[in-house]
Amino acid sequence: MWSSIEQILKPNSFSEALILQKENGAVLFAGGSYLVAQKERSISTLIDINHLLDTEITKNRSVLLIGAACTLQELLGSVDSGLAKAISSSCSSKNIRNQRTLGGEIAQARPDSDLLVYLYAAEAQLQINAADNPIHIADWNGDGIITVIQIPLNNTALERVTVLDSAPAFVITAVHQTAEHITLAIGGKATRILYCKTPLAPDEGQIKTFMDKVESIFTEDHFGSPAYKRQLVSNLLTEMVVSA
Repeated sequence: MWSSIEQILKPNSFSEALILQKENGAVLFAGGSYLVAQKERSISTLIDINHLLDTEITKNRSVLLIGAACTLQELLGSVDSGLAKAISSSCSSKNIRNQRTLGGEIAQARPDSDLLVYLYAAEAQLQINAADNPIHIADWNGDGIITVIQIPLNNTALERVTVLDSAPAFVITAVHQTAEHITLAIGGKATRILYCKTPLAPDEGQIKTFMDKVESIFTEDHFGSPAYKRQLVSNLLTEMVVSA
């Protein structure tokens, strides 16, 4: 892998993997695309969990059940155009998509991952350590091992603002609208992904509070000010909600 790696361990269970992960210099390894790219020199032990994870994709009514070791490229051929757009935008290289797993993409927690922003708005759920009760993706604190991802097959829409189509977006908005509520997720070159579920017709106070939070997740950079990005988000959401 790289020069600092001294050993690769294959645990027999999720509980054993989590114990090994606590050792100094140890990290979980599945697809490994982020690890290989970063080549963090403090990492000396890879904990290979591929044999513990599933790659299967199944459809249960209106939900996709996806094993966490399923690669983005495998998933790309089994989803609708909206989710496919999010996958391709989050990782434009087919070679990397063939290596990168869905579980790893979620665990990396990149705010500029179109796929992750989409999953927040679509209200995906995660099974952690093969537990029976899944949790909402926005509620996961990063502890444990993602084993199964449940993605509702709904009309989630995604829009992005970027300098080049192939570049990571500096503003990403995703919207899922039903007859009762609107689910929103905002990301990009931000400190975190902002998730919100509101009534279909929020009042002015709720809108202002949400937009204040939008501005707070962005920083001043060469893409513009937080206020400018707030306006971009506002414009995109207005178009997306009206057309949804």
